[in-house]
Amino acid sequence: MNVEACASIKACKYLFKYVYKGHDCASFSVEPAGVINEIHRYRDARYISPPEAVYKIFGFHVFGVCPSVLQLQLHLPNMQSVTMEESENLEDVINKPSSTMTTLTEYFKMNRADSYARTLLYREFPEHYRWIPKRKVWQRRKTRLGQIGRIVYAHPAEGERYFLRVLLNHVRGATSYEDLRTVNGITYSTFRESCEKRGLVETDKSLDDALSDGATFQMPTALRRLFATILVFCEATNVRELWEKHKDSLSEDYKRDNPNSSAVEQMVLRDIREMMQSMGKDIGKFDLPKLNDAGNFHANEILLLIIGFFHSLIKNVASMKTDVLLFSIKNS
Repeated sequence: MNVEACASIKACKYLFKYVYKGHDCASFSVEPAGVINEIHRYRDARYISPPEAVYKIFGFHVFGVCPSVLQLQLHLPNMQSVTMEESENLEDVINKPSSTMTTLTEYFKMNRADSYARTLLYREFPEHYRWIPKRKVWQRRKTRLGQIGRIVYAHPAEGERYFLRVLLNHVRGATSYEDLRTVNGITYSTFRESCEKRGLVETDKSLDDALSDGATFQMPTALRRLFATILVFCEATNVRELWEKHKDSLSEDYKRDNPNSSAVEQMVLRDIREMMQSMGKDIGKFDLPKLNDAGNFHANEILLLIIGFFHSLIKNVASMKTDVLLFSIKNS
C-alpha cells in the first residue's frame, strides 16, 4: 500500500492529472516493407484495455445515469429554438403548430388543465409527468420512477431571461407568461419587476447608496470607475435608472469647462467604456445612452467643445490679470 501526505498546493497536479489527461493513447505507424512515409509515420489512436474491449464486444453498459435528467427549456415569449432539416422549407417549419410547443409552453398548458400540476414547480414537473418528445406533450406518470428536471442556465446579465428563470424556480402553477408577471392582481410589464415585488431579488438600493456615498468624497474619475465596477461585477437590475440619477456626479469635472451637456455625456461614457474594456466587458451590452465615436461627433458639438475650451482659457487669463493687479496695488 502506498500512502502519501498531500501537504502542498503542488499536490493538486499529482491528484488530478489522471482525471484530465484523457484516454490512454498509443502512437503507431503502418509502413510497407522498405518504404518510410514520414508524413503518415505516426498516427494518434485510442488505446482500449482488454477489460474495456470485452465490455464493448458483449455490449455491456460502461456507465449509467439513474435517475435520468431532463433539460427544461427556458425562453422568452416567441423566442424558442426551432430545429429543422436541411431539406425542409423554413416557412413550412414556422407554420407547424409543433414549432411553438416546448417543455415550457406545454407546462403552462398543463397547469391550465390539471389542478394537480398547479401544485408543482417547473423543475419538479419531470418527477410527476413524462415528456413525450415526438408529440411534445406532458403525460402524467403511472409509476414512481421519475426524472430530475434541470432548467437551462441563464446568466444575470441576460436580463429578462434570467428573471424568468427566477420566477419559474419559485412560483408554482404558472399558467402563462402574463401570470408570472402578475403579483397581487397587478400585472407588471417585466419579469424583473415581478421578481422585485415578490421579494425574490434585491433592488438596486444598495448600489444607489454606494454611488451616493461615493459622490460626497470621491473625485469624478474615481466615481466613474466605481460605476464601471458596479456594472461589471454587481449585476445591477436597472442600469439606466442608476445612470440618470448619478450622471451629474459622474461628469462634474467635464461640466466645469464644457457647457454642452451631450458632449460631456459622451466623454463620460468613453471613460466608462475604457474602464469596462480593461475588465473584459463591452459597454454596448448595458442599457446606457448610445456612445458615438470621436469621428462621429456633430459639427456643433465640436464647435461647442472649442468654445468651452476658450471660455475656460479666457476665465483663467482674467483671473491671472486680477491677481497681478491686486498684487501691484498692494505693493504700491
